[in-house]
Amino acid sequence: MYKFNFLLSCLLFSISLTAQLYTNASNNLPANGAQGQSMDVQAADIDGDDDLDIILANEFQANTILINDGNANFTNETTGNLPQENHDSEDVAIADFNDDGFLDLVFCSEDDVNLGIVNVHEYYLGNGLGTFAIADFQLPDSESNAVIHADLNGDTFADLLFGNKGATSVLINSGNGSFALENNRVPQLNKTTQDLAMADIDNDGDLDLFEGNENGNALFINDGNGFFSDETASRLPQGLNLETRKVSFGDIDGDQDLDIFLSNVEFIPGKDRQNRLFLNDGNGVFSDITESNLPADNDHTIDAIFEDVDFDNDLDIIVCNVFGGPIRLYQNDGNGKFEDQTLQVFGQFFQRDALGVIARDFNGDGLNDLYICDRKTQNSNNKDLLLLRNMLSAQDDQISSQQAFDFTLSPNPVSTKEKLNIQFNRFIPDSLTINNISGKILQHLKLPGDLPNASLSVEIADYAPGTYLIIAHFKDRPQISKKLVIE
Repeated sequence: MYKFNFLLSCLLFSISLTAQLYTNASNNLPANGAQGQSMDVQAADIDGDDDLDIILANEFQANTILINDGNANFTNETTGNLPQENHDSEDVAIADFNDDGFLDLVFCSEDDVNLGIVNVHEYYLGNGLGTFAIADFQLPDSESNAVIHADLNGDTFADLLFGNKGATSVLINSGNGSFALENNRVPQLNKTTQDLAMADIDNDGDLDLFEGNENGNALFINDGNGFFSDETASRLPQGLNLETRKVSFGDIDGDQDLDIFLSNVEFIPGKDRQNRLFLNDGNGVFSDITESNLPADNDHTIDAIFEDVDFDNDLDIIVCNVFGGPIRLYQNDGNGKFEDQTLQVFGQFFQRDALGVIARDFNGDGLNDLYICDRKTQNSNNKDLLLLRNMLSAQDDQISSQQAFDFTLSPNPVSTKEKLNIQFNRFIPDSLTINNISGKILQHLKLPGDLPNASLSVEIADYAPGTYLIIAHFKDRPQISKKLVIE
């Protein structure tokens, strides 16, 4: 939980929204790698050089990896590094599935099944150097639009969930990268799922599951052991005729619980395409505050993310639309009420179809940039969009929001005979973990009680020499990761 300090309000950026906050750096993207029809984009350091690379799930063509030079200049290094299989890829999950310390990839496919194709989901094992090989284990086929990973049974291994036409499928990881179907863990509803999202919506310490469906959304509550019950009727607003494409969680009003933004379309005639905003009461029961707190829209929204674009310590919403709607920015007033500030933030209207968006720091300046997948049409063959966040400051003694959430490690490197000291700046994270280099959690650290000058002394004598990650996790903003070298 964030521990707020009065001085923070004097230290955070004071930014005028009349200034353009992003620079279009799409020329940093390769023409041969960012012009496909990408349905999903994710970022991860797949080649071990401490910057974020791009992984694209492409529709009816081979998938793509773009390698970052550390300054947000990307090259297409797919050939020879990623198997080139043509599938209707819709989504990608990235984790160390075989527990070898390196990140692996799972792409899910939708329409291949309808075409009579078998072995439609792609599963590739990474070597930590940016090269992937086909896994020996074959994932079971399904007609899927969404795939996510989570440790469902508490054994520290990454399990998989596929959002299907039909019922969600659950694959439990054996620990070596093979999986067993355990669909009894999730209610088997006959829905067409477009998105899966997991978050602790009832504040009981485990991850619950939201199905974003074409024919009625569903909310499943975790019993703490990775088995879920359908509590849609008692927790979600009822009577809505929605075709939901994306589910986004974030604390919009600063009350330390997770609210929901639903991206909606009307590809099925008669559906209500108005996006929806649901407010959490703190116990995982939601009310619909769309009419009072969200701009009215008539777009077809495919994706959206929460992101504090203006450094005012609340979450704004970046919205991606297709069929004529521009990319939009909804600014939060701090109390969870949003207004359209697209032109003020971007400096222009990006009038293009956008299929996916992520916010990550691609050039290492501590600020989150944007990568947006462009939908290719007969009349448009634009590159994807890369928008770099501008560093704006008012006075030398002011610090950015990113710095306010930052922390320092000392000494680093540290001997096993010493204790590691962790010093926090202005905010204490919701949780702090020691991870191996691939991100697997090894230890949850007990957090200090209060600010200012909060610090933590950690005994590391039981750790073998090597490189580790200290990761600060936050409910409603990106995590912050620091490398730790133990000698």
